Amino acid sequence: MDKINELNNIVFAIKAGDKKVYEQLYLTYYDKLCYFLTGYTNDEIIIEDVVQEVFLKIWTKHDELNITTSLNSYLYKAAYVTLMEKHRYVKRKNDMLSSYYYTALTLASDKSQKSKDLQLIKLEECIASLPIRCQEIFRENKLNEKKYAEVAQKFNVSVKTVEAHISRALAILRECLTS
Repeated sequence: MDKINELNNIVFAIKAGDKKVYEQLYLTYYDKLCYFLTGYTNDEIIIEDVVQEVFLKIWTKHDELNITTSLNSYLYKAAYVTLMEKHRYVKRKNDMLSSYYYTALTLASDKSQKSKDLQLIKLEECIASLPIRCQEIFRENKLNEKKYAEVAQKFNVSVKTVEAHISRALAILRECLTS
């Protein structure tokens, strides 16, 4: 019975704003609550934040304090509930960040693919604008990966002519693609 009266006196003193009783409560329960929360998480920073938040809430709302169970039960339950709220908040935040990250990646991928597609279309248009013989030699060398000598033999021209057509094609394509 003395223990219950003592705990009731502590609650009444805290409700009245007694700093010394509050400090004694903090010193008595801080380590106990931290140890209790290690059963739910190993993150010491979160544990300390949660326990401090519990005590801060008790002090800032000391005049509204309404403990219907034992002080001990109240503190442990408050620590547990605060930890779970923090966990849900962090999870929601991480889920939201993951969603933003995925969306950003998808958009970047879509843009880069669209950009590549547009560049390929532009390149095809530029190749199509080459003179016919130049276009044929360019396609045979660059797209079909034939050597200059093979292209020269196929079109019955000299290797120097193939080199000239390729140089001309590259110059025209460079100009076309930058415009």
